[in-house]
Amino acid sequence: MAVPAASEPSPQSIARTVAALRDGGLAILATDTVYGVAADIRRDDAVRALYEAKGKDPGEPLQLIFPADPGSLPPYARLSADASRLIDALGPGPWTIITPAADGWSSTALAGGDTVGVRMPPVPTLQAVLTELGAPLAASSANRHGDPSPTTCAEALASLGESCAAAIDDGPTSHGLDSSVIDCSVTPPRILREGALPAAEIAGHLGLAGIEVVRRAGVNG
Repeated sequence: MAVPAASEPSPQSIARTVAALRDGGLAILATDTVYGVAADIRRDDAVRALYEAKGKDPGEPLQLIFPADPGSLPPYARLSADASRLIDALGPGPWTIITPAADGWSSTALAGGDTVGVRMPPVPTLQAVLTELGAPLAASSANRHGDPSPTTCAEALASLGESCAAAIDDGPTSHGLDSSVIDCSVTPPRILREGALPAAEIAGHLGLAGIEVVRRAGVNG
């Protein structure tokens, strides 16, 4: 597949991207942390293509990107008390919160597991794509697995462009570091990856004096 030309954010580029996603294509889009590669969660063929493009182990779950409204979560995710507390306190931002999947819902993106990694990046272009698509996106950083996570569209295209049908260039990402991943499916919660959101802030919102940090984000995604 030829590398797509990156488009500037516009109603036209958003419509083209949504059409590509609905057709089972992959799209490169900016989040608040790094550039992501995304697939329509309703298209298992596209989700499998995302794993293949990244060289990612299909036994590792993907993130799900949602509209910036917790009301969009119930069909897909069942919020634990800690997850609800964090989302209410933080609002949309540079976090991934792991919480149980909704009863009866499954997807290739969950990699056989029963939890969902919820993302709500407050990026207008990405939110417009979600609104027009009418479904969450399965996503991961737009790089080959183990390579640096891209903070510009050019970096993302250089890594995964040949596997993608659309790309929107939203400029450099605002944080330039991977999201912090907080596992709220366990008690007490723990941070699987400390990234753009500091561990101390997460612990404070959870009312904890401290919180386990499994690893800290570098440049791998």
